[in-house]
Amino acid sequence: MKSGWRGLGLIAGVLLGIGGIAVWATGGGFFLLVAGAVVIVTALLEPIYGRTVARPPAGNWRPTDEKFVDPETGDLVTVWFDPATGERRYVSKD
Repeated sequence: MKSGWRGLGLIAGVLLGIGGIAVWATGGGFFLLVAGAVVIVTALLEPIYGRTVARPPAGNWRPTDEKFVDPETGDLVTVWFDPATGERRYVSKD
């Protein structure tokens, strides 16, 4: 399901970009062009953010009380936090 949303985002971003180019040719449309670029970049990078991983490596990692069910896999996910760096990791099957 996630890839379907990403595909729709890419299509929307391309259409916004094309519309922005067409309107820019008539003297405006810069906002549409920028919006299209933002939507495309977001759609491409979205799968990277929030990806579940194995238990974090040794160090200062601590599990938090945050838990949720991953809608893609149905697994229970626990959020781990490294207070030294502020980094968060999403760990499935804790």
